Amino acid sequence: MDNRTLSALFTKESLLSLQGAAAATLLVPNVLTYLIGGSFRPYEKWVALGVAVLISLLITRKVPGKGWSKWIVGLLNGLVIFWSAVGMTEMFGYAARQSLSEAGQVSGKLPFFHSWYP
Repeated sequence: MDNRTLSALFTKESLLSLQGAAAATLLVPNVLTYLIGGSFRPYEKWVALGVAVLISLLITRKVPGKGWSKWIVGLLNGLVIFWSAVGMTEMFGYAARQSLSEAGQVSGKLPFFHSWYP
């Protein structure tokens, strides 16, 4: 398999970027909601927050130093990742709502991209 093909997927290095971490934070709760259904909807934002903070703290663990300040910065970075994912889900969710309303489709099933804050 060509290495260029593999680099198009998530890698450990891509998760180190804000874009990669925010994309993973966006995808995990949306996929879980798609698989489980609407009953998972109240937990989406909390799962996203957990994923964002987990990714950030895993990255922080690799930073040299033993001070507590690196963990505070790591937590704040987790909130920035979460904030980015919320922005993406609101933007994509708005676009999905607009396209469904223009097409005159009203469905009980959530689109893949939807707001986490109904």
